[in-house]
Amino acid sequence: MDNAVTLCHHHHRVMTENPLSFSGFLEMHLGAGHLEILTEKCRGILKENKAVRDEIAKHYREEVRKKEQNPDYVIVSYN
Repeated sequence: MDNAVTLCHHHHRVMTENPLSFSGFLEMHLGAGHLEILTEKCRGILKENKAVRDEIAKHYREEVRKKEQNPDYVIVSYN
């Protein structure tokens, strides 16, 4: 959830063709600190196996349940 950006087809193409502009756009809308966290995550290694997939699925099921119970709840990304 912390790495999702919704763009229309036109702007998706514009941002894909202009990565420096896209980086500036993300920094303006998400903040420099958020981009640092995403950069650290992309450099990390997550060894995937069934146990990890099950743990991630459980986390998001619980997050969705919390959101259904409280519409103001902000879903927390699996780290």
